[in-house]
Amino acid sequence: MFKWLTRSKVPTKPTSTLDIGMPEDGWLLPDTADNLLSTPLRQQLIQLIWHRTSLSNPLFTELYLNPIQKYAALVQRLPASESHHHAHLGGMLDHTLEVVCFAAKMRQTHLLPPGCPPEDQTKEAKVWTAAIVYAALLHDIGKPLVDMTVMTESGARWHPWHGPLTEPYRLQYNPQRDYRLHPAAGAILCTHILPQAALNWLSEYQQLFSSLLYSIAGHYESAGIIGELIQKADQASVAQNMGGDASKALARPQSTLPKQIIAALRELVQNTLKLNNTKFGSDGWLTEEALWLVSKTASDKTRAWLLQHGITGVPDSNSRLFDEMQDHGIVLSNEGKAIWNCTVKSSSGWSPGVDLTLLRVSPSLIWEQVENRPPLFDGTVTPVAVVNSIPPLDNPSPNNSDNHPPEVNLEELTLSLFSSPEDPPAIVPFMPERIQPDRVDVPPQPSSFIQQAPISERPQEKPTSSIADLAFLNWLKQGIMTKHLQINDVQAKIHVVNGSIFLVSPEIFKLFVKETIGSTGEEWREVQKVFQKQKIHRRGKDGINIWTCEVQGPRKTRKIKGYILETPTLLFGEESIIPDSNPYLTLIET
Repeated sequence: MFKWLTRSKVPTKPTSTLDIGMPEDGWLLPDTADNLLSTPLRQQLIQLIWHRTSLSNPLFTELYLNPIQKYAALVQRLPASESHHHAHLGGMLDHTLEVVCFAAKMRQTHLLPPGCPPEDQTKEAKVWTAAIVYAALLHDIGKPLVDMTVMTESGARWHPWHGPLTEPYRLQYNPQRDYRLHPAAGAILCTHILPQAALNWLSEYQQLFSSLLYSIAGHYESAGIIGELIQKADQASVAQNMGGDASKALARPQSTLPKQIIAALRELVQNTLKLNNTKFGSDGWLTEEALWLVSKTASDKTRAWLLQHGITGVPDSNSRLFDEMQDHGIVLSNEGKAIWNCTVKSSSGWSPGVDLTLLRVSPSLIWEQVENRPPLFDGTVTPVAVVNSIPPLDNPSPNNSDNHPPEVNLEELTLSLFSSPEDPPAIVPFMPERIQPDRVDVPPQPSSFIQQAPISERPQEKPTSSIADLAFLNWLKQGIMTKHLQINDVQAKIHVVNGSIFLVSPEIFKLFVKETIGSTGEEWREVQKVFQKQKIHRRGKDGINIWTCEVQGPRKTRKIKGYILETPTLLFGEESIIPDSNPYLTLIET
């Protein structure tokens, strides 16, 4: 069956590992791991791996030298390829040691796990180094299983799971081999090389262990930083063997989406986004602990950068892009979520007045050198807990007017619309995303301000159309951007119906007045009147302003009334993605 297997004569003495040519009769004798690793090149590579993993001699032997010896005994003098790189006898062992060496070198320049606090990175340093070394060691282990056929002197086919060869062997490459199969086959042989204690240790770290398994199986797009390092190390070894420049291969950017996202963030943060501003708006703040980026701005601009550079496969929604960043450790997770709700305040007292939704990024991901980082924000970014007490849709509260989302302190915005004309407060509308005009620091107004007199007794206190509408609309925009105002939820005051924005009335105006001036009285009526005069809402055939929607629950229905905005981009912006229509709401046409 295997004509090439016909042997003429078995050599009388083993072929030394120092020989690089094929014996005349084509038969190779198995050798010991010590002898296979005794060449000057391999000894030098092992020494470099030892220095780069920074372990004591006994621990290095247990964690790395023993698996390397098992690998050497298994692959013997097999080549790494038939006619490409490292095609000589013993090429697979040479190539693998080079990949391990390059990967260990690059690992020294990365703080792992990505995006974690320094104390966690110090604590997990050794386990991440082990995962990278093991991924490099096993990246080609599947080749003897699927790329070539190895036959022994007795006529039996040898498989790597049989253990090291014990009798003379010959090899032949499979002419119809699938070049994508050998990484997948490598997972079968993992336990034949790695010590059980090390696997137990690695399995305690879920993110790391998943990345290791993905890398061994060749799914580098899901292997995160481990997959990126192994790909670069593999390319460097191949380039060096083919007469190229290994350093260029190490510096070559990877084509995986996580790497491209990181490249986009670095470019944007260093050249486009505004950091630490307190007058003209800010896209983020750099503190000792983290780089905090406004979530929507960062995601929108990252997506735009990727698309402008011709990169495909970019998630089309922010939530999916957040998941991609979180899964690959680009942003630091907040109890399983990518978003952090934070209070930002400068030492001078400036604050945007509302909690912002931010992404937390490790500064080392953007600036590898500390001296290249901009000055730290002169203030604090403090994560805050978000309480969610929204009842299920099929069990609406009978008194839902009091069940608003958690209140946010908006005193510093000072959107008080009912001040006396003799002593008007400064009105500072909060601009969404990027704030163009200079911000003005405004002190909080006295809590007794609105109790000076009933609104009906103060005829000159009506707000002007421009001020009131700007304040109300920007409050809506900021609430949507920060996710303080819920959309399409059972207690939400904002819904999407047939692609249009439905504002529940009068609840949305009551909530605005309550949050901006702390009033629960009748002041909301003035805001509603000014909003209605703006004529940005849809009118019915008979000139009606208020529309009715039917809310369909599993067991009962109810009706809500409100305004319909003709132009959804007033709240979501021209380039934002408007949420899907609420499937439980049906507009009742009049």
